[in-house]
Amino acid sequence: MECCLAQGELIRLEGGKEGLVLRCLSGTVWLTKGDGMDYLVPAGKRIMLAKGESALVEALQPADLLLGDPSLSSHIVRPAIGLVAC
Repeated sequence: MECCLAQGELIRLEGGKEGLVLRCLSGTVWLTKGDGMDYLVPAGKRIMLAKGESALVEALQPADLLLGDPSLSSHIVRPAIGLVAC
């Protein structure tokens, strides 16, 4: 499924029963997972949500996304920021 986000627009994603891969086709998005990690996903990169995992996605600039099957996951982006409890 394709999804287009305007700059600053937010969406919530759910991994569901199988998991979900978000592929950024253009632009850059900021993704926050329930694992306490934040990820920058630029054009050409992908990130996977595991089964049952949720995330909040914000477009840092207009972005086109492709949401699909976890079998599409060949490259996972690294966390941009990790938060640790004090």
